[in-house]
Amino acid sequence: MENRVVKLIDEDGNEVVLPIDNTGLEINKSIRYQDDTGEGNSSLTRLYEGYEPAYIDITFSLADEEDITAFEKLKQIEKAFKRLKDGRPVIWTIIDKHCKARGIKKVQFYDLRSSETDTGIEANLQLIEAYLPEEKKEKKTSTGTSDAADNTSENTANKTKTCTIQSTDEYCRKLLVKYEKERMEGKTILAFEDWAKQKPLPPSADTDTIAV
Repeated sequence: MENRVVKLIDEDGNEVVLPIDNTGLEINKSIRYQDDTGEGNSSLTRLYEGYEPAYIDITFSLADEEDITAFEKLKQIEKAFKRLKDGRPVIWTIIDKHCKARGIKKVQFYDLRSSETDTGIEANLQLIEAYLPEEKKEKKTSTGTSDAADNTSENTANKTKTCTIQSTDEYCRKLLVKYEKERMEGKTILAFEDWAKQKPLPPSADTDTIAV
């Protein structure tokens, strides 16, 4: 029977293959609550906040072989355990049927324990579920933020526009007609320029025409 393994591929394409003992691979994932129950309160008052990251425990044995010792194997795993990218632990893509069934795709090394035995080394590696930053998503968000800022700037500029009695565009002339009517009816005592500032302006008061 072929020994089962777990394959890990980091963000730069480097691979690490881990054996799994007969005990297999154990996954623990729990719901995240904001617990406001307090003494005597119902558990129904807990506020659901999603899920905690999953923890994956892998137990395996390392034995001497003709071309490599158990300690050399452990040293390779230790090197992967300590690998960093941009000042943080590397994020790995995990290839494993159990993890796939639990919807786990990305992990980081979290804890590594090892002990000596008569036949080599017994090790337990704990991984924690992680999420790889998506460059496209960040770029889209950045673009969206930039667009929003441009729109805000444009809207702010539009709001600072105002009509004057000397304005010749159609929109301002219609505003002036409405202003004269309100002034005659005693609904305003403001000067036209001040009165016009209180009115919504079209995207371009110089070119667009809207009904007043």
